[in-house]
Amino acid sequence: MDFGALPPEINSGRMYAGAGAGPLMAAAAAWSGLAAELDTTAASCQTVVAELTGADWLGPASAAMAAAVTPYLGWMNATAAATQHAAGQAMASAAAFETAFAMTVLPPVIAANRAALAALVATNVLGQNTPAIAANEALYGEMWSQDAAAMYGYAGSSATAGRLNPLAAPAPVTTPAGPADQAAAVGQAHAGTAAVAGQTELAQLLSRLSEAMQGLASPLTTGGAGLSTAMSDMAGGVDSFFGIPLVSNATNGAVNTAAWFVMAAIPNAVSLGHTLAGAAPAAATAEAVAPASLG
Repeated sequence: MDFGALPPEINSGRMYAGAGAGPLMAAAAAWSGLAAELDTTAASCQTVVAELTGADWLGPASAAMAAAVTPYLGWMNATAAATQHAAGQAMASAAAFETAFAMTVLPPVIAANRAALAALVATNVLGQNTPAIAANEALYGEMWSQDAAAMYGYAGSSATAGRLNPLAAPAPVTTPAGPADQAAAVGQAHAGTAAVAGQTELAQLLSRLSEAMQGLASPLTTGGAGLSTAMSDMAGGVDSFFGIPLVSNATNGAVNTAAWFVMAAIPNAVSLGHTLAGAAPAAATAEAVAPASLG
């Protein structure tokens, strides 16, 4: 913007009508506080990692954790430096504003100059006010130059103070597919455990059945106690086998499927029964009226 082309009324009016340096100072304080928090957090994390990997936690997992968190610590340190630089730039912008504000002519002074010029021109009947008018215009020109210089200086200082370091996003410290891989591993482990449990229960069932059959095949001198024990072991083995989740789910599915087929067949059977019952009299009548075969 060409501030030299603007009259002092506009330049001074803009400077005095703005928000001032207060928002810039508040922004500088906020950026500085954020930088301090990032510095403290980075130092604390670095201390914790050093303590873990130094004595309490050793091995490949410890090394992998340290390698994963190191880029994040570097990001926090770099971001802390960038935010501290932003705080300094905000302070520089506030200082530039204060300098330009001090150089700007007060709007009431400019208004008084213009009012005096209007009075001199109105009373300059015989030209007696010409020297005073010239002095007034010269003073107004100085105000114009002073405001333009203040605004040019402020624009240059603001452009320099507005150069900030870019802020980058932190690098991920975990694998995005990690939760899915972990869920798959847990599912495989659960399936393997269920299969092992099923095999164990099946082996125990077969063992109990074998013992029960041996008990049944033993002489009857053992009395009813042996038979009762054998039948109890057999029943317990069957209950344990069907208590396995894999076996119970498969059994429930088979029973539900069979029940569905039975329920679906009942209406068809009833309909077929009615159809056959209605067709029987018609068949008997047809047989009665049919001519005897010639023999």
